[in-house]
Amino acid sequence: MIVYPSTLLHRVEPVSDGDRLVCVGWIQSRIRSAEQRELLFELDTARRLLFSQQGKGEAFDLISRSYSNLLRIWGD
Repeated sequence: MIVYPSTLLHRVEPVSDGDRLVCVGWIQSRIRSAEQRELLFELDTARRLLFSQQGKGEAFDLISRSYSNLLRIWGD
Protein backbone atom coordinates (compact mmCIF):
# COMPACT_ATOMS: atom_id res chain seq x y z
CA MET A 1 0.00 0.00 0.00
CA ILE A 2 1.17 3.51 -0.74
CA VAL A 3 -0.27 6.44 1.19
CA TYR A 4 0.62 10.04 0.42
CA PRO A 5 -0.83 13.52 0.87
CA SER A 6 -3.33 14.50 -1.80
CA THR A 7 -1.31 17.67 -2.40
CA LEU A 8 1.65 15.60 -3.63
CA LEU A 9 2.07 15.54 -7.39
CA HIS A 10 2.74 12.01 -8.66
CA ARG A 11 2.48 9.84 -11.74
CA VAL A 12 1.99 6.17 -12.50
CA GLU A 13 4.10 4.26 -15.00
CA PRO A 14 2.23 2.32 -17.71
CA VAL A 15 1.75 -1.41 -17.17
CA SER A 16 4.03 -3.25 -19.60
CA ASP A 17 3.04 -6.79 -18.58
CA GLY A 18 0.21 -8.24 -16.52
CA ASP A 19 -2.53 -6.34 -14.74
CA ARG A 20 -2.53 -3.42 -12.36
CA LEU A 21 -4.87 -3.76 -9.39
CA VAL A 22 -5.82 -0.47 -7.79
CA CYS A 23 -7.82 0.51 -4.73
CA VAL A 24 -8.31 4.24 -4.25
CA GLY A 25 -9.46 5.82 -1.03
CA TRP A 26 -9.22 8.97 1.00
CA ILE A 27 -8.37 9.54 4.63
CA GLN A 28 -9.15 12.77 6.41
CA SER A 29 -7.20 13.66 9.51
CA ARG A 30 -9.00 14.91 12.58
CA ILE A 31 -6.35 17.66 12.64
CA ARG A 32 -6.62 19.99 9.64
CA SER A 33 -3.38 21.93 10.15
CA ALA A 34 -0.23 20.22 8.83
CA GLU A 35 1.83 22.11 11.43
CA GLN A 36 -0.35 20.85 14.27
CA ARG A 37 -0.21 17.29 12.92
CA GLU A 38 3.59 17.50 12.78
CA LEU A 39 3.76 18.79 16.35
CA LEU A 40 1.49 15.99 17.57
CA PHE A 41 3.57 13.42 15.68
CA GLU A 42 6.80 14.68 17.26
CA LEU A 43 5.24 14.82 20.73
CA ASP A 44 3.92 11.27 20.39
CA THR A 45 7.29 10.05 19.08
CA ALA A 46 9.03 11.58 22.11
CA ARG A 47 6.38 10.06 24.40
CA ARG A 48 6.92 6.58 22.97
CA LEU A 49 10.70 6.93 23.15
CA LEU A 50 10.50 8.01 26.78
CA PHE A 51 8.27 5.03 27.57
CA SER A 52 10.64 2.59 25.84
CA GLN A 53 13.62 3.97 27.79
CA GLN A 54 12.10 4.64 31.22
CA GLY A 55 8.67 3.06 31.29
CA LYS A 56 5.59 4.72 32.71
CA GLY A 57 6.45 7.59 34.98
CA GLU A 58 5.64 11.18 35.86
CA ALA A 59 7.22 12.64 32.67
CA PHE A 60 5.48 10.08 30.46
CA ASP A 61 2.11 10.84 32.08
CA LEU A 62 2.60 14.61 31.65
CA ILE A 63 3.50 14.26 27.96
CA SER A 64 0.61 11.84 27.40
CA ARG A 65 -1.85 14.22 29.03
CA SER A 66 -0.54 17.15 26.94
CA TYR A 67 -0.75 15.07 23.74
CA SER A 68 -4.33 14.02 24.51
CA ASN A 69 -5.41 17.57 25.37
CA LEU A 70 -3.92 19.00 22.15
CA LEU A 71 -5.58 16.26 20.11
CA ARG A 72 -8.92 17.06 21.78
CA ILE A 73 -8.54 20.84 21.32
CA TRP A 74 -7.33 20.72 17.71
CA GLY A 75 -9.47 17.83 16.51
CA ASP A 76 -12.63 18.31 14.48
